[in-house]
Amino acid sequence: MNRCYNTIKLSGLLGNLLYMLLGIGVMCGAGLGLQAAEPNTPEHTYFVKSLVLGGTICMIVMFGCYGLICNLLCVNLIFTLFILICLGAEYLQLHHYNNPSHIATDSAWHQLELAWHGLDSRPELMHQYEATQHCCGYNNSDDYRQLHLLVPASCYQATSNDTYQQKHVYPRGCLETLSNSQRYIQHRDKLFMWSIVGLEIFILLQTTALSVVLFKLRQRQRLARRQVPPGVRREPRSNHVTGSRAQLLNDADV
Repeated sequence: MNRCYNTIKLSGLLGNLLYMLLGIGVMCGAGLGLQAAEPNTPEHTYFVKSLVLGGTICMIVMFGCYGLICNLLCVNLIFTLFILICLGAEYLQLHHYNNPSHIATDSAWHQLELAWHGLDSRPELMHQYEATQHCCGYNNSDDYRQLHLLVPASCYQATSNDTYQQKHVYPRGCLETLSNSQRYIQHRDKLFMWSIVGLEIFILLQTTALSVVLFKLRQRQRLARRQVPPGVRREPRSNHVTGSRAQLLNDADV
């Protein structure tokens, strides 16, 4: 039992350490996203909630580590309840709130549409977009040729060799670049969130097992205190009733 308890305790400390690191990562990512997001938007609200969630995770981990170190059953039970609340909050955040990835995708797609359709009036917007995203045209560089336009300088990438420098056109269009970028962001966010959920499930199972082991150890200690070693006679417990009767009998004999 003691070996099982020590194993569960060490795994719990390791899980809480990883959980703390993920909570700090959530806070850092939410802080960076909060700086880039516009105020009073669903994306801004999502990052604020993620920031609060990361701070809550850090506080819960400190509370759980206190219960592990001090071997307190009540603290472990409260910690288990906190983990369940975090799982419920993340479920609500994933399924009942707008996903900011789709909002960001729509916003970026709208920005690309405005830049491409405004090529005649404000070509600098599209050129700036191409220079920052390393792409050329809406689909590819053939879009400029179909419009009987010269390929702008923003479509060229400079590759330097030992003896000469040559310019090449970006092979991908801005729409493909945007799709790949948003797909990578969604995959990264989903992987990060499922990592948190998986670790929380592991911690939930660990703290439940630890609570059961602590309860059994407490029961074993109570039974050990009640048992009398062989050859030792248990003295009857005295209380105020037996004491009063003995005093009355002594007084009567006198």
